[in-house]
Amino acid sequence: MTKQGLLLKQLAKGEQIANLSTWTWQLKQNKHYFSTHLNHLLKSHTTAPTLSLLLEKLTSEDSERVKNALNKVKSGEIRYVDLQVSLITRDDHSGLLRIIGQVENDPHHGDELAFTATIQDISYISSLNKQLELTNVVFEHATEAIMITNSKNKIIMVNRAFERLTGYTGYELIGQDPAVLSSGKQDKAFYESMWSSLYTHGHWKGEIQNRRKNGQIYPEELTLSVVKDERGEIANYVGIFRDITEWKRNESQLTFYANHEPLTALLNRRSFMQRLEEKISGSRSNNTSCSLLFIGLDRFKEVNDVFGPEIGDKVLISVAKRLKNAVRQNDIIARYGGDEFALLLSHSDVESALKVAEKLSQKLSQPYVFSEITIELTCSTGVAQLEAGSRITAANLLRNAAHALNSVKKAERGQVALHNATIQNAYLNKIKLKDRLKQALKEKTLTVYYQPIVNADTHHITKLEALVRWFDDEYGMVSPGTFIPIAEEFGLIHLVGQFVLEKSCQDLAQIHKAGFSDVGISINRSVSEFKASINQVKLITSAIENAQIPYDSITIEVTESLATNRYTWRTLNELRKHGVKVSLDDFCTGYSSLSNLIENQVDYLKIDKSFVDSLMSDLNKQVMIDCLIKLSDKLSIDVIAEGVEHLSQLEKLRELGCHHIQGFFYSPAKPIEACLTLLHTNAFVEFAGAERETAAER
Repeated sequence: MTKQGLLLKQLAKGEQIANLSTWTWQLKQNKHYFSTHLNHLLKSHTTAPTLSLLLEKLTSEDSERVKNALNKVKSGEIRYVDLQVSLITRDDHSGLLRIIGQVENDPHHGDELAFTATIQDISYISSLNKQLELTNVVFEHATEAIMITNSKNKIIMVNRAFERLTGYTGYELIGQDPAVLSSGKQDKAFYESMWSSLYTHGHWKGEIQNRRKNGQIYPEELTLSVVKDERGEIANYVGIFRDITEWKRNESQLTFYANHEPLTALLNRRSFMQRLEEKISGSRSNNTSCSLLFIGLDRFKEVNDVFGPEIGDKVLISVAKRLKNAVRQNDIIARYGGDEFALLLSHSDVESALKVAEKLSQKLSQPYVFSEITIELTCSTGVAQLEAGSRITAANLLRNAAHALNSVKKAERGQVALHNATIQNAYLNKIKLKDRLKQALKEKTLTVYYQPIVNADTHHITKLEALVRWFDDEYGMVSPGTFIPIAEEFGLIHLVGQFVLEKSCQDLAQIHKAGFSDVGISINRSVSEFKASINQVKLITSAIENAQIPYDSITIEVTESLATNRYTWRTLNELRKHGVKVSLDDFCTGYSSLSNLIENQVDYLKIDKSFVDSLMSDLNKQVMIDCLIKLSDKLSIDVIAEGVEHLSQLEKLRELGCHHIQGFFYSPAKPIEACLTLLHTNAFVEFAGAERETAAER
């Protein structure tokens, strides 16, 4: 075969592969030459390919378009043609041809012009383009979010649903790693398992939590697929996901109502017993205790009978709300059935449980108001304790609480009963003391004693410290160490403090009228008092003004620990502006800093009794007290030593420069009348140079 023949054969093969035909139109001779492959394109094998055959096979509209284009080429109006035309085949299926040609010099006829073109069947390409367009429409309008990455897992395409769901635009994420969506909720092991499945099976499906652009974390159902190229290598990863927040919410609601009672939304009996068994098991493992409260509404049946079940339901809903608002988040509440509720207190001892039961009893006994209907109820409570390491079952623990509840309902409704009688009696005694203290405050039967603070040089009384005392007809003299903690626990301390404040100011007015106007009184204020009332300044100054005594005759004494609070300092500084003096009690016990002492002025520092007790035997304590006295002297602060009982302590303190002494060496706390006697008789002057070892010996 000649070289030319070989080239023609290769050209024909190329036309077949490309599915096209060549077309040469010699303009001067007006001759058209088509390669034989045109017959294949036109599905015609009966005649040689001609222009007429081509035009005949086209739709009438496209045939005219081709003619018009050729006329313009002939006239020289255009030199380039690019037409997409449709042809009708024998089976009435339309095909699509693309004619691309241009006018150029005819290589066979010198300077003559020829129109050289190709006619290609683009039906398949057009079909692919249409499929691509359709795919793109589906891609863009799909309700699921779609993300496509390359083989290196870099984002190359996202759809509109993806943008809506994540808050990111495609422009922001192109080229980014999908990890930009990570919420951090899945650990390394999760992702290792996911990628292993993806590489092994070519796909993975599951739930995952991702993060939107605004930081919100949401759950999604994600399907990942691998796309491989013709060589079998990974070309792309496709992720399709949807937000399942609503589905999760619905699922959560179904789960919720399977475990909760529908009226009150509290746990139902079955779920509560499961939680109780889990808690008991955990208690054994962790060696912790917990408490079970079984609460029954008293005479609730009468509410239903009188007002109807609708009002009864409203009461139950209100009870549930009050219970939920009154307990800790990790405590477990259930409507056990009818008018009975169960409450499991985690990490609770008996005393705490009884305290909670009393608080709940008070809250549930408050009136229930519905429009014009007011209902008053009480509740009875049975308490059972699960001690650390106990082998009791959930059923038996509940039975104990139920027995305690029944005992209350049989004896006196509206009370709390403990299954352990010994501890119950101790708690009931505390409750009784609390009630008697409330009565004492109401009847003003508390009293105030005063312990002298003496100038160690002159042995004259310069101040008195007010100390509350309580004598009860049944209990006798009740120690402050007993009733002050009860007052703080049950929210009565501010009433006790106010009584002491007003009584002290009135007694000081009496002392001043007796001729001792240079004597002042120190009054203690506690953390609980500062918490109970935010307007301490007004309370204190009003009491002083009502007694018509000078502001500077009253000293407010606070502990060193309380003085670490900024609000406390603001209050104390405001009082000092009025002239009230401030004393820092229990100093050197390790709470406050010297910077606090310097930045917030005080008038007195009290050396704690624990330092005074070891003063004679501990050289380090002597050094500390010596430094404190010298520092205080530089800051113009007077130092008071409390708890002084021996002459040796007095002399050592005087030697160190402390001249204000309080303690049994001089006197215990006494009633106001006894203090007036001490003032009138100058009773302590005789102590000058005396050898007195203890107050008891006097």
